[in-house]
Amino acid sequence: MLIDILIVVLIISVITMVVFVSLSLRKISDQAIAMRKDIHQLVENSLPVLANLKEITKRTNHIVTEVEVYWKEIDHSIKTVRQRISLITSAESYRSLENPVNFAIKFVSAILRGTSAFLNIYKHK
Repeated sequence: MLIDILIVVLIISVITMVVFVSLSLRKISDQAIAMRKDIHQLVENSLPVLANLKEITKRTNHIVTEVEVYWKEIDHSIKTVRQRISLITSAESYRSLENPVNFAIKFVSAILRGTSAFLNIYKHK
């Protein structure tokens, strides 16, 4: 008789365990399906963003290429201006060497201006 009661308790516990396991597996399956839907939605939302990023990258590369071309042109212009300025300054220094009177006049006028400025400051103190 005791064995029959234990067998009945064992059968009831096994049935309860089977029901619990099947409910747990159903919950896990539902969660897996929900996660699959979320991942699918994330992928669908990410694809347009990636396409936009690709387009932005193409445009940025195009802009950078144009800027490089403009920079080369500006650099060439600056070098040309430098060369012209160096030619002008070298011609002026050549002229000043050629005409020492101009150099002496500039030198004396600079000394006079400096002395005048010093005396003005000295008088005001």
